[in-house]
Amino acid sequence: MDGRETAGTRNVGARGLRVALIGAGSVGTAVALLLARRGHSISGVASRTEISARAAAVRLDARVFDYSLVLPDSDVVLIATSDDAIEEVAEVVAERLSPGTTVCHFAGSLGLGPLRAALAMGAYACALHPVQALPDVDTAVARLPGSAWGVSTSEGARSWAFSLVSDELEGHPVWVAEEHRPLWHAAAVMTSAGLRALMSSASAMLESIGVEDGAAVLAPLVSGTLANSLEGQGVTLTGPFVRGEAETVARHLVSLEAHAPELKGDYVRIAALILEGVARLNPLPADAQSSIRALLEST
Repeated sequence: MDGRETAGTRNVGARGLRVALIGAGSVGTAVALLLARRGHSISGVASRTEISARAAAVRLDARVFDYSLVLPDSDVVLIATSDDAIEEVAEVVAERLSPGTTVCHFAGSLGLGPLRAALAMGAYACALHPVQALPDVDTAVARLPGSAWGVSTSEGARSWAFSLVSDELEGHPVWVAEEHRPLWHAAAVMTSAGLRALMSSASAMLESIGVEDGAAVLAPLVSGTLANSLEGQGVTLTGPFVRGEAETVARHLVSLEAHAPELKGDYVRIAALILEGVARLNPLPADAQSSIRALLEST
């Protein structure tokens, strides 16, 4: 380990970092706010639009800057832009970086590749991805503490990044190899967007039979299922797919055909996924599994 590696966990919070933020969306602004609360200074904010930059600058008590023209004196540069813009921004600011500056982005599926220009100038590089749903700044500030972060870094910056996440952001750092970041991100997307898609489809099924607020009806079930899955995995699985009740599944399909035929495809696709998950966690007898699979494939 070089000096940066061994000093990282000791020094992140021991001295105030100067942090420049490029991209004033929910994640970047929330991270900057959390760092400011820990005593670090935000040296400047840049964003795609002047309105968003000024709004974030007010919250962070920082000045607005144009990263294409200048970069404030910074120990850390946070690139919180869209995934497609990270490499372009890194190339623009690279020539203004002091050796030893740390450049971080928050894209889940990307590693250090987009930061190669910064690395070439002697900077350290970090890819930090929070596993959390962050629709706005205030929600992000509330939810980031306690969340897991996928961490990938250049040589010498791993301990520093782990300390930043655990000590300054109160998160749980998880090391993710460069080549594994797309799958790390895929798991997060499947959980977050997948759950929302499931809720949307299930709510629509209830509403098709006159239940006005399907989401409210299902919310306690979602909470209980999540608690079960975190506590017991396969031991706590319930429902007809676990019990091998093909007749119940057949009734579902008949009712969908009668009342919500446009949602039948959703049910079949989701049911097939559930069946595969059950097979991994709590295998059904072969005859029960084949009966249910035959029903799904016949629709």
